[in-house]
Parts: sequence; structure tokens; C-alpha cells
Amino acid sequence: MKTHLPLAIALGAAKLNTCKIEITGYTGQSITVAFSGLPANQPSTYKNFIAIWEASVIPWTVTPLRTIEIGVNTEDGTVTIDNLTITYNSYIVGYGVGPGIGNICASAILNAGGTKAPLSYVNIGIANLGQTSLSVHYQTLSGYLPKENGNWIGLWEGYISPYNLPPDALIKKEIDSYANQGVIGLNNLSLGRDTEYTLIYFMGADNTTAAAILTFNTSDPTSEK
Repeated sequence: MKTHLPLAIALGAAKLNTCKIEITGYTGQSITVAFSGLPANQPSTYKNFIAIWEASVIPWTVTPLRTIEIGVNTEDGTVTIDNLTITYNSYIVGYGVGPGIGNICASAILNAGGTKAPLSYVNIGIANLGQTSLSVHYQTLSGYLPKENGNWIGLWEGYISPYNLPPDALIKKEIDSYANQGVIGLNNLSLGRDTEYTLIYFMGADNTTAAAILTFNTSDPTSEK
């Protein structure tokens, strides 16, 4: 039986881009949120939005207190949600990369008493890398249902933008689980050594709902000292 040596990710070659938001200020009537999207994202064109709930975790089936569409086509920016009544309860804001609540891929919390909780966002990483397969670890927000919202992952050779996808993906695979995190296997591949690849996580069917991009280079472990 032929022995297949595992591939490795070249040191310093992997780069992860994610969407994030942060609560930068608040008053008794408003909350200001800073958002950061993926490279080349056009928030206004792709119907990105910020939503807020009076809760400590996004209640996915509950209508937000307010929803603000992002009206600028810049990757980074700020949005102020006004006409609120901020009490001593917890509030959570979510950043959606498409028109629906199921497209929310990042959140930030203002805890009771005004303290800010750590940021939360969709994250992907490589759990194992072989010559003909790749296992990917993914993590979404608390209480989120990837399968119900049509989440999927795609792999391309080279440096790829989700907003200008080539038709020749190496593989596309839907997340067939309701768990908000897990590992998904990508099989029947032919991965080369010392080659650049782009792995992208999408929140919905449209390629503009990309939430995380991981670029990496494969290296030959037999050549490393």
C-alpha cells in the first residue's frame, strides 16, 4: 500500500480574515457600533446591517429592537443606533452580511451595568490537511443553526475574493449540521505542495454572504529541517 505523507501549512503563510463588530460607545438613548468586514466587501450594495436585541445572546427567532442598514460601501465604519431606551439590562448587537437575520456572523455584548463582553464572530481553521482531503473546523455564534440557514464552505486554488468567484471551485460543501460549531471533511481533492489555496465560509446561498476567508500555502514536510 502506497504511503501518503501529510501536507503541512507553510509557517507564516496562513491568513484569516473575519467580520467583526465592537460597541464603541453608548448613552441612555443610543449605542454606537464599529463594524469591520472582509476585503472588498460593499456593505450597502450587499445589504449588510446592524441589529440590536435586549438580551445576552442573540434570540434568533425574536424581532430586533432596531435594525439599521449600512448605507456606505466601505469595509470598515461605524453605525449609531438611536431612539433606544438603554436600561441596566444586557444588550447584544449583530452584524449581518446579507439581508436576513440568518446572515449575522458577528456580535458584541453590552452587559448589564455597562461592561463590554469579548467579541464573537464566525471562525474557520484547518483541523487536518492531507493530499486528497481537508478537514475544516468552523465556529458560528451561540444558538446559530448553520444547516437551517444554508451555510456552506468552498475551496479554491490561488488567492480568491468571494465577491468575484471563479467558476472552478475545487469543492463546495454545505454544512449538514445544526450545531453551531464542528468539523467538516472535504474529500476527493488533489492538493499540491507549495500551492496557495483559499477557503471561504458563507452564511447563505449568495457568495456576497461570505463571513470568513482563510488563505494558506501547502509545504512539503519532507523538505523541512
